[in-house]
Amino acid sequence: MYDVLLIPVDLSSANDHVLDKARALSTPGDTRMLLHHAIETLQDEAPGEMDDFYADLQQEAEKKLGDWASTLAEDGFDVDSLITYGEQGPEITRVAEEENADLLVMRSHRVNRDDPDSPVGTVSHQVAVFAPCSVYLVRP
Repeated sequence: MYDVLLIPVDLSSANDHVLDKARALSTPGDTRMLLHHAIETLQDEAPGEMDDFYADLQQEAEKKLGDWASTLAEDGFDVDSLITYGEQGPEITRVAEEENADLLVMRSHRVNRDDPDSPVGTVSHQVAVFAPCSVYLVRP
């Protein structure tokens, strides 16, 4: 069905549902899954000032993505993981283009159209608008 699925994830267990949906949209042995975590960088920091902080985030992300990748690999999927740094929306769309993703599968939340304070400038909204491929938004 799809050759390359890009699955942007934060490190929460809420992504388990996204991975289930990605499995359903994929074929073991035919679909490459790429787990991607973008570590948001802080603005106006001095060079080297936050190195320890980012190293801790990288280590946590490597563990979580490694666990998810192992589970998917046990199910027969070709799976890789990638950690990048930068603003999440642009990073996700950049990786989708570089990796020739056929589909992005990511979580999103419901927006209450009756609530004027409901956020619509979310990462998933940015990605849905700017992605170079189709985007499947998974809601709880």
